[in-house]
Amino acid sequence: MNTNDRAKSVDASMPSWQLGAPELSTQDVLLMRLLRVASQGITACVDPVLRPAGLTESSYHTLIIVMAAGAEGTTPTALCTQVGQAAANMTRILEVLRSEALIDIRLDSRDGRRRRVFVTELGTSVVQGYAGRLAPIVSAAMAGISAKDKVTFERLLRAIVASLDKAEAMAGGAA
Repeated sequence: MNTNDRAKSVDASMPSWQLGAPELSTQDVLLMRLLRVASQGITACVDPVLRPAGLTESSYHTLIIVMAAGAEGTTPTALCTQVGQAAANMTRILEVLRSEALIDIRLDSRDGRRRRVFVTELGTSVVQGYAGRLAPIVSAAMAGISAKDKVTFERLLRAIVASLDKAEAMAGGAA
């Protein structure tokens, strides 16, 4: 199923969805479902390009963040936060990246209880090589909106992120 088919499926199911859960805002639920469809679409565009190298969207994202950390490296905890992965998933991602010699994990020189993650030369080369392959795909994915709309979309996404943070706090209190 492609991304447009997923969106059509969301649209087609909304009337029955409204009947099943009338206490929820139809517009809010629709927007949340479309965000999920968009996220799935991003993965569907990126993963096939990365798969030959044994990478996924999450592992490539992790590798980019490790590379961006530079000579100081970063910590697994910081990566969990930035990539949006649970600690167990991040441990698996880091082990795969290390087994492929894309990263190095060492004890922190300032605190021997902590580990720091560093990109290797091969890791940097992989990021740069795949960036060129992904550039036209990313451009095509965003081609449907103007530069002005991209600025507005970023502002709206940041507002959603802020609202989701409040909702997460509410959900944590309800559990």
